Amino acid sequence: MTIETSDDYDAALARLTALGNTPGEGAEEDEFLAISAAMLAYETRNHPALNQGGQDDP
Repeated sequence: MTIETSDDYDAALARLTALGNTPGEGAEEDEFLAISAAMLAYETRNHPALNQGGQDDP
């Protein structure tokens, strides 16, 4: 799964909410983990501290 836009992110968040905090084993757990990983990748790509255009840290 890949999240490319904020709309995709919102849809993923809604799906995680529907799955609940403790999805059962099997397909639900696999989906929960895939969505979580995709959300983390999206958040990392779009984090302001990581998108400063190559500025050096002081």
